[in-house]
Amino acid sequence: MRRLIKRRRIVLLTILLAAFVAAAWLYWNRPRRADLAVYAPADCLVFIESDDLSNLLTGIDHTEAWQSLADPLGAPQALVPNRWLLRFAKWTGIGSAETILFARSQVAIVLSGAEASQTESSLTIKPLATFIIETHTSQSRMKAPLERHIEELARRVYKNPGLLRKQVDGVDLEEWISEDKSHQIVIAFVDTTAILGNDESSVLHSIEAHNGKRASLRDANDFAAARNSSDSLASVFRFVSPAGVKSLLQAYAISRGGSSADAITPARLFADTFGGLVKSISWTTRFADGMVEDRCQIALPQGLADKLRAGMVPERGVDFTMLRYVPADAYTFSTYQLRDPTTFWNDLNTAVSSNTDFVGSVAARPILRGLLKPYGIDDPDAFARTVGPHLQTVRFDESSPSVLIVQTFDRQALKNLMLKRLGQPLKTEQVQNAEMLTSSSGDFSAAFVDNCALLGPTEAVRRCLAPAAPITSKESFRRARQVIDVARPFTIVSFTTDQREGISFVETFSNRERSAFSANAAGVVQVADKLPFALSVTLLKDSTIEWTSRSSFGIAGSLVAQFAPEK
Repeated sequence: MRRLIKRRRIVLLTILLAAFVAAAWLYWNRPRRADLAVYAPADCLVFIESDDLSNLLTGIDHTEAWQSLADPLGAPQALVPNRWLLRFAKWTGIGSAETILFARSQVAIVLSGAEASQTESSLTIKPLATFIIETHTSQSRMKAPLERHIEELARRVYKNPGLLRKQVDGVDLEEWISEDKSHQIVIAFVDTTAILGNDESSVLHSIEAHNGKRASLRDANDFAAARNSSDSLASVFRFVSPAGVKSLLQAYAISRGGSSADAITPARLFADTFGGLVKSISWTTRFADGMVEDRCQIALPQGLADKLRAGMVPERGVDFTMLRYVPADAYTFSTYQLRDPTTFWNDLNTAVSSNTDFVGSVAARPILRGLLKPYGIDDPDAFARTVGPHLQTVRFDESSPSVLIVQTFDRQALKNLMLKRLGQPLKTEQVQNAEMLTSSSGDFSAAFVDNCALLGPTEAVRRCLAPAAPITSKESFRRARQVIDVARPFTIVSFTTDQREGISFVETFSNRERSAFSANAAGVVQVADKLPFALSVTLLKDSTIEWTSRSSFGIAGSLVAQFAPEK
């Protein structure tokens, strides 16, 4: 009997010891979060990071848009087919190399600059991007599969690339180079981390930042403050430095100028003029209520928020009673609520002029005046004195000009301003209860009805005056509106039809060779039409402007819709 009891004790102790060893091994082997900002040079423009790719994809396929559109568009219901396997691989490090890499990797993107090349009158800009992949897996195990995937990518993109292996400053580099030598993919390895880029110097600079030979973004005060104040549950975090803000503004201006060589100088002037209004930008993405929520914090220079507050922050919360001129078929519309338009316009001009250099200060006023030109407003100062604090813009498709709807504080003065824009001979007609004035060319109109004025393209103004149904009758609008706290003093609230972005994003993952949308457009649109509108709100806080949006797939969906609109 004693021998049996002793044997049972030994077995029990062995089991307990094995369980302790297994638990200790799992704890020691678990992936510990690495700070990838240490690989980003302090002078980089943009930093983007995601700590868990599997959770990011799981969040996407749990959105309402994915669940609704995946089946009609032929996309898989789940982007991550075996979540239990991924969780097991993440904690144990057991599984195929590809599974381990996907389950355990943290990723970051560093934009360090751009290269511009000119061909005759065309300007091409290539962003210099570096991808940081912390695999939390030994180099001996992860290096070969990563190299294989990079080779497949290079052959798919460059057709017949050349491979160059070399060492620079003690760093081993592998470079896949296109036949014309104009493009390259560079990869290097540091312990368990892979650094991948389209420029050799950018990859080397990331390694230098990690090794302490170059200042890293991790130690920058603005970055640390932005990260500490960000949402800890966010799936993606982004940071745009002051230099990055100006670069993005310049890229935006060049894109609006048709990417011509002549657009560089005005684009640089535009970026220098308005870039001084922003210290930095931080941006997070998370999943909430079946949608993607993007939250952007725009840090302002000291004292700027106080200068803007008097005219910008409305006295009351959101007012949705003025939507009778927004038709149900509008593509996008925004409502602007100010405390006082005249004060805001003057303060904005002063703020821009005082936060830029002499050249920017001189250019600021004509640039700001140009923002209102599409609405027939040549004298913004006089216009601001004639309108009330509530304004709206309505657009019927992505590229069309919008209609501006304003409260008429001084109707006759506003009418006199519009008469200067409309010219002679003037066409006057009655549309519903509105007096509609149309320019001699017939392409621009100003309509006055009750205490409102509608300014913009003639046909668009006509559609707003006599809508078949108001936007408030649409279920997708009502669903989006429900999430807004109407008591908060939002300055801007925008709604946008989210159909195209949602369809384009999901169809990117379709398994069908032929576009499912082209074969069943009516059915797909019927499903997409039930999705809530994309919504964004803007709020001035103590020292920041906070912009928050909810949409089907967030910024990623918009980028896919822009760069890959068709399968």
